[in-house]
Amino acid sequence: MEILTVEGIRSLDEQAKAGDIEKGYSLMRFAGKALFEAAVKMLNDCDSTIAENSNVALFVGSGNNGGDGLVCGGFLIQAGIPCTLYSLGTPEKFKGEAALAYRDFQKEGGRLVLMDSPEKAACLKDLDRYQLVIDCMLGTGGKGELREPYASIVRLINESKVPVLSADVPTGFTTAGGREQHAVRATQTLMFGVPRLEAFTAQGLPYFGKANVARLPYPETLLKKLSQGIHLMTEGDIPSMLPRRDECGEKRDQGCALIVAGSKDMPGAAALCTKACLRSGAGLVTLASPSSVMPVLQAKMSEPVFMSLEGGNCFEPQHVQKLLDYTRHVQSVAIGPGLSQNEETRKAVAEFTASCKIPMVIDADGLNALSEDVLRNAKTATVLTPHRREFARLFGELPQDACDLRETCSLLKKKAKDFNKTILLKGCPILIATPDEEIFVMPAANSGMAKGGSGDVLTGIITALLAQGCEPADAAVLGALLHQKAGEAAREKFGAFSMLPSDVIGCLPQAFQ
Repeated sequence: MEILTVEGIRSLDEQAKAGDIEKGYSLMRFAGKALFEAAVKMLNDCDSTIAENSNVALFVGSGNNGGDGLVCGGFLIQAGIPCTLYSLGTPEKFKGEAALAYRDFQKEGGRLVLMDSPEKAACLKDLDRYQLVIDCMLGTGGKGELREPYASIVRLINESKVPVLSADVPTGFTTAGGREQHAVRATQTLMFGVPRLEAFTAQGLPYFGKANVARLPYPETLLKKLSQGIHLMTEGDIPSMLPRRDECGEKRDQGCALIVAGSKDMPGAAALCTKACLRSGAGLVTLASPSSVMPVLQAKMSEPVFMSLEGGNCFEPQHVQKLLDYTRHVQSVAIGPGLSQNEETRKAVAEFTASCKIPMVIDADGLNALSEDVLRNAKTATVLTPHRREFARLFGELPQDACDLRETCSLLKKKAKDFNKTILLKGCPILIATPDEEIFVMPAANSGMAKGGSGDVLTGIITALLAQGCEPADAAVLGALLHQKAGEAAREKFGAFSMLPSDVIGCLPQAFQ
């Protein structure tokens, strides 16, 4: 699903309407109907009673965001759901499509309760008598500081304990950027047509809540024309991306992977990566690790083939040729988890990555061993999986304003193209950049996965998918989606405080189903 900037969204809306108010109102009807359906679902999910017995407070402004709310209000009336519609503008301020929406709202018997002054807003108390608040006050057109009575209404909504559904964008977020605490903190936000990038950032999440997208009938040609190569990926994309299984094939037909991981002090990273690779469909997984840690790893696992790297406690240059020779028997390699930052290890990683000819995933200490020059020498298809600090060490600092990801996406595109590598930037959200300058965005909000070892699990999943024939970009995207889905299942089972990376591996079967 395409992600556009605020300017792109406005342009999309304007070009889709082409100055035709009836076309614009048709789009508004789609949006208002989708908002109504989301409201009914929230009412039924939040209360054991049926939606018809619920009471809704709907706040509208005088612009098109308010028009969406007026359409939604009309559908609520038709459905017999009690709804009080508070308007922050007088009826004569509704223009264009919003005026048509107000006309039809009146035809349904709807009435406005005016909240067009600070004094009236001050009289509005006790929102807790409602089962749902719907916020349709300001959309993408909001600018500057919130004025009264908007600021007072936003404070009142945030002080209540009622679930909040925002239309397109929480009121105040575009004006305050979520930084001044002057934006609605929605339980859920329904974005219209295309998603907004900031809805999935650590700064946006407290305001957007659960972000969903309602498709509108925009022409595909127009979406492609305005595309900036940024795409939202969700769990719904998993089934279409899964590699085909050879039901009659033997283990090598399901993909063979080599994992170069582990050291004296970090055998666990090697075990987590290997187990995740095995759980993700690879038919044969070989773990290459220093001989000193092999007894520990062999006690932890029975399924992989073990390749002892003799002569020390870490991966060293003397082991490189043995591994390169072995790559003739596998379709993918993971290098890095728990390898250590020993100087000899760094040399060995640089030598191996420069000569390896099969698809690789480079993670953790594999990334720490790289420089830009070494990375340019790696000619094979490669997925890099840095977090922000690893990215900064390798490529330079990322933009500090994490709420506005446009600069970050631009930098990721440039580095992926310049180095001809797929880059998976861990964080909230996950961003994946490809050499052909595409960006894939994956929502990632699960504090239970913010634990040492989670990245090793992700590396194992991606390595298995590469071994099964997925292209690097597809393996990175699908791997991240499966990792997130398994993480959600683990959180549901064990809770965010108690879940472990090994629990995520245990939930991978649910993610693949």
